[in-house]
Amino acid sequence: MIRIIPLFISFVALTAPALAQFPPPGIYACTNGQGADFGTLSLFVAGDYDIASDLISRGQGQVTSSGDQVTAQSGPLADIALRGHFVTDEYGDTSFAFETSIGPLTCAAR
Repeated sequence: MIRIIPLFISFVALTAPALAQFPPPGIYACTNGQGADFGTLSLFVAGDYDIASDLISRGQGQVTSSGDQVTAQSGPLADIALRGHFVTDEYGDTSFAFETSIGPLTCAAR
């Protein structure tokens, strides 16, 4: 029994980071709710991003995540109150569905 406890603690310590998902870094093409081009979202490690769009100010900021939920904390995406979720399919392709103060956005890997 005494050997099981350290083993259990090790298992929990190794699997806990898997619960804290973060959006995969990459370059994502974004469209608005009507399917029109919105711009390009570049995600970097640790939640940093760069957004290039003709519809909002270009700039950098940071997003936070909890599980598959994403919320913009700073920068141009925070200015439009971006929040939503992401999903990664069986092929490793990630897409995002966001709600913003200017309407819905969808972003998918280029």
